[in-house]
Amino acid sequence: MITEEKIKSSDSKLFTKEHFENFSAQHSWEPGWLVDSRKESWEKFTLIEEDDLKNEKWRFSPRSRFGFSNHQNLANSALSPIFKYNLDAEDIICDSVDNILLEQPELISSFANASGPNLGASQAYRLTNTYFNNGFFIKIPSRHNESFRIEINHNLPSSNEVSFHRNFVSLEDFAELTLVETFSGDKPESNGILSNLTHFKIGKGAKLNRILIQNNPDKSTFYNLENFDLHANSSVVNVECYTGSSESRIETKGNLLEPGSSFENFTFISAKSEQLFDQRTEQHHIAPHCTSNLLCKNVLQDEAKSIFSGLIRVDPEAQETNALQTNRNLLLSKEAEADSLPGLEILANDVRCTHGATTSRLNQEELFYLLSRGIEKRSAESLISLGFLEEIIDKIPDEDLATKTRNLVCSHFNYSSHL
Repeated sequence: MITEEKIKSSDSKLFTKEHFENFSAQHSWEPGWLVDSRKESWEKFTLIEEDDLKNEKWRFSPRSRFGFSNHQNLANSALSPIFKYNLDAEDIICDSVDNILLEQPELISSFANASGPNLGASQAYRLTNTYFNNGFFIKIPSRHNESFRIEINHNLPSSNEVSFHRNFVSLEDFAELTLVETFSGDKPESNGILSNLTHFKIGKGAKLNRILIQNNPDKSTFYNLENFDLHANSSVVNVECYTGSSESRIETKGNLLEPGSSFENFTFISAKSEQLFDQRTEQHHIAPHCTSNLLCKNVLQDEAKSIFSGLIRVDPEAQETNALQTNRNLLLSKEAEADSLPGLEILANDVRCTHGATTSRLNQEELFYLLSRGIEKRSAESLISLGFLEEIIDKIPDEDLATKTRNLVCSHFNYSSHL
């Protein structure tokens, strides 16, 4: 567990009982259930065993890079997130968690027992539940038969600061939403930390299209923890694009709770220098007649490193499951490294489940072809990488956003495609 000696050896006051008590006193106005929830999370945080931080869920990952040392203060909650939307319906709710807790705290109480993905980042998860000081809340009622679009930007904190965001998305039966989340920072030199935890409840027949683009400052640390609960005949298409932060821990879990639900998760990572991306996923089939599909593609330059660990879990009752899981890596240098750990845990006998991983080097014939036509090497590598990642970018339903994403990838090669 996190002993007094260990707390004293940590440079972060976030680990101290005194800081938690001061934080609790400042938030004494919150409803009792939330006060109790924060206290419970803090107590569970102090009980995290050292072995829990070194087990299989951190395999191949240099966990020391993900610590909270030297980060002393919580960032100003008023600076993030920022919303952009045009919603005419008065009964649709989209607001910051701060405002919801002040005006309609009962809305968040429905998520009181919501769990996270629980795929290994237990320290960040417990601290986020303890200290979250903002985030967003979205609720689309069931009686709407049109699709809505909401854009949200999360701003990375300044150096030596931490932001804990806890977000809640509730789509009632047959509701539809396109959610675009971007992560960025105003100060390129910032080494701040953002721990972002999101709970999704997808009602019967509801549809969610979610696009996430992360382009954080190069020295920052990023946790993105997300849990999707899908009910009967609902569908989620989740597209995530990562280019920023020095180190990122990404945990995504899709729980297919009722028959007919569909979960698709498409992710790409474009990494350079010494960036580290650690991605853990789980497709948990609980009900029969459900489908899931995961595709993760990574492009790694220089000394960048990626870890992909994915699991398809099929419960005994989840007959007629159809699940796919694929991880593909493209290495552009001898120093780049990609570790892949795809896995299956199948307890039903009438299923179709496949998984696989490939890692390849840059195709020298393709590179030679482009070089022979006068294209500079970095530009050629950028074009080849774009072609490799296009399968993911093509899943973005907004062409302007897809174009911006392509240019973001190109900027990682110090080259602008001007697409």
